[in-house]
Amino acid sequence: MQAKPRVVKRLYRLSVEPRVVDQLVRIASRTGEPKSRLATRLFTEAVMAARPPSKTPARSARTPPGTRSTPPATRRSGRRRR
Repeated sequence: MQAKPRVVKRLYRLSVEPRVVDQLVRIASRTGEPKSRLATRLFTEAVMAARPPSKTPARSARTPPGTRSTPPATRRSGRRRR
């Protein structure tokens, strides 16, 4: 007989906005699913679907070679040249 896989459940105490709680109550009443089970399921789905950001910036976001990274106005000293 196979042993059931062990379920480890440690949830974090999350502070959520009242509108999130209201939405959770609406969905729970519509589906008949308990709020805690619904919250656990939605949180799990969101975390599992999340992807970390890429390590390299997008090519279009990089500064082209030979261009200045700081605008000239911010590099000027307070003195005026004559």
